[in-house]
Amino acid sequence: PDRVAGLILFGSLAKGSAAPDYPHALQASQYDTWLRQLVSAWGGPAGIETFAPSLACDPQARAWWAGLLRAASSPGAIKGVLEALRDMDVRDLLGRISAPTLVLHRHGDRAVRIGAGRHLASHIAQARFVELDGADHWVFAGDQQSVLASIKQFVSSLAT
Repeated sequence: PDRVAGLILFGSLAKGSAAPDYPHALQASQYDTWLRQLVSAWGGPAGIETFAPSLACDPQARAWWAGLLRAASSPGAIKGVLEALRDMDVRDLLGRISAPTLVLHRHGDRAVRIGAGRHLASHIAQARFVELDGADHWVFAGDQQSVLASIKQFVSSLAT
């Protein structure tokens, strides 16, 4: 912790699936349905409509995403990673974060609900929440200028 000047979270969540005290994620059964659909479409541009709706109709973006998925992981490996994400819960650790934190979240994010970002910011002591326009989960899709401006302002505040 003494080596961390600041933390930036983008489109993040503290728990991978919903619970009675955490409604910001899919129910485990919904998550499993989504996971099965994603794995069955692996090799194509699986999930691009969810992760980057602004790029979903762009043939070049679709081809790039499909190629990246094929190069990055097998369907079985990604299934294991996403099952681990579904079962992840770090809510009890949020209070231990002492670094200044910037939480960025697009209000229409289809992959991670904005309530998850608000939850993070409200449970991290020195967090600042910035709601951004758009529906893309990927930081590099959609409006990047507002993301970069928020990061620049945050980083500048750390230097003072």
